[in-house]
Amino acid sequence: MDVKKLKITAIISKTIKLTLLFSLFSVSQQLLANNIYKYTDANGQVHYSAQKPPLEFGYKRLSENCFYNSSSCSRLQAGRPWSSEPLDHSSFADFIERTASQYEMDVALLRAIIHVESGFNPYAVSSKGARGLMQLMPLLLQTYQVSRPYDYQQNIIAGTRHMAYLLKRFNQNISLATAAYNAGETAVNKYNSIPPYKETQNYVRKVHFLFKRYRMASR
Repeated sequence: MDVKKLKITAIISKTIKLTLLFSLFSVSQQLLANNIYKYTDANGQVHYSAQKPPLEFGYKRLSENCFYNSSSCSRLQAGRPWSSEPLDHSSFADFIERTASQYEMDVALLRAIIHVESGFNPYAVSSKGARGLMQLMPLLLQTYQVSRPYDYQQNIIAGTRHMAYLLKRFNQNISLATAAYNAGETAVNKYNSIPPYKETQNYVRKVHFLFKRYRMASR
């Protein structure tokens, strides 16, 4: 085979490889887009879900790429600074305030946790199986007898009860309680501090930052 034929063969081979690679990338992106649903409520707040919600809630499947974290597809993960992320004082406001008061928790902290966990999307589902506004794992759903994890009242009550327990367990240390909410009580006990997990450390920082913003905004 002469040099010219070798070059042509190499070009064809390279083209085929690039075509296959592009096709695989396109398919993976399409699968990602097809599994994300978007809804804009009456207040203009955008919600996302990785699981198809009931049609009556008005969610629409995205036809564009959506980058999201383990909790849900979120505007927070698109490179937008937390300092400019809009706060949400209206979604489930009355119930959040009553529940926070009932379990003696700062309402600003409860809002911050919900904000980070689900972006106030009651139908958020993580890849690990956490569900609802406060992203409750199956064990917690069972522990707090949650029969309808996407029911905002059941979900908020269970998540608040668990966070109230963690605050008591760690002597009202918000950093440790927040870390335990994310990584589990065992992990915090093991290190006797915030576990050296990047996800947990980022989670604690985000919750603290939004906690301060929600508290400042309520004054």
